[in-house]
Amino acid sequence: MAAVSRPTTRSFLAGLVGLVVLGGFVFVGVTASSGLPGTPVTTVRAEFDHVGASLKVGNDVRENSSRIGEVSDLSYENGHAVVTLELDGRVPVYKDARAQIWDQSALAKKFVEIDRGHQESGRLGGQTIPAERNVGSADLDNVLDALDPKTREALTGTLREVGSGGAGHGQDINDMAAKAPEILRGLGNTSETLSDPQTDLPGLLHRADDLVGSLNGRERELADLVREVGDTAGAAAVDRGAPLQDSLKALPATLNEARTGLDSLDEPLGDVRSAVSDIRSGASALGSATPDVRGVLREGRKPLDMVPGVADKAEPAVEDLTQTVADARPLVPPLSRALTDAAPPVNTLAQYSPEVVAFFRNIESMVSTSVAPGVHGARVGVAAQGPAIADGGLLKDPLQGQDPYPAPGEVYKQRTGLLPNILTGGGQ
Repeated sequence: MAAVSRPTTRSFLAGLVGLVVLGGFVFVGVTASSGLPGTPVTTVRAEFDHVGASLKVGNDVRENSSRIGEVSDLSYENGHAVVTLELDGRVPVYKDARAQIWDQSALAKKFVEIDRGHQESGRLGGQTIPAERNVGSADLDNVLDALDPKTREALTGTLREVGSGGAGHGQDINDMAAKAPEILRGLGNTSETLSDPQTDLPGLLHRADDLVGSLNGRERELADLVREVGDTAGAAAVDRGAPLQDSLKALPATLNEARTGLDSLDEPLGDVRSAVSDIRSGASALGSATPDVRGVLREGRKPLDMVPGVADKAEPAVEDLTQTVADARPLVPPLSRALTDAAPPVNTLAQYSPEVVAFFRNIESMVSTSVAPGVHGARVGVAAQGPAIADGGLLKDPLQGQDPYPAPGEVYKQRTGLLPNILTGGGQ
């Protein structure tokens, strides 16, 4: 048989060495998560009441969220789950050590967080960390198990709707994240305001507690209110909210028109305010007179009982009066014109109503002097014209009033400037 050539032998040895090196790299890559081969480890056993199905061999062991080892074994002893932890290197573990099973991600991957305890308690040695010092896994499905089927179904629907609503709103989420610093600053200002003693947050909470207490026992009414709100919201969402959108589009123009209408109400409302102010005194008087009115109505019952008899007796006269009114109907237009024509002088004379009243009062005073029993006399004063007789009124008479044609209400203010008006019998 021919001997193997040297080049072939060298190629075989080179390939064999390459395969060994490649196998070494593969071995190191596979075992890199558990440390280099031959690295010393510290083994710790911990009991848990519940570890969940997501904790598996090879999961991380962390201290202060930094990886220091891995889970090497899972077993059940005496009704407890026993987790064997392999810590990288020779690290001390003490008797007061604690362990907790935490979630590594939202996909339910777990890791074990360990607190190696304090040196004062002494070394743990080969003992197992008891379950009463450890915190087991709190899986989401365990939390949901506390909910009844209807609640779980409603929660599932809510999450589905929120997910569907959030789909396609990535830009909105980015905008919200961009505005987050300002929002957080606003939240800080809100927190400072709530912590201010002037805000009286405890008082607000007390009042809220009183409000909640007042609602206690009215669950049915609140449920009916919520149901009615749901019906209203359903009515607003008809046709995918198209009517509501149309209403919102028309709302600005409607509000502008409403504003214009409200502005036009300012003047009428001002008049109403003046009218109400004027009526206030009358209403007060009416309120004061109410007892008297009540007494009149109570005492007027007997006279009112006599009204039917009087009405029967007055019926012939009323019939005659009806014919008289019919005959006087042609006089109404001339009388109306006469009253219309009399309105201007009456309005002018109305301005002098105080002087007219004073005039008749003075007439009464003039003829009220009693000179003997049953005999009255009149006081007559003489008004001298003075210089007006000679100069025709060019010079002002100091014994007369200052204005021969005083304005309404000014007649009694017209007094002589030099001497008292002794000739007219008074000081005015």
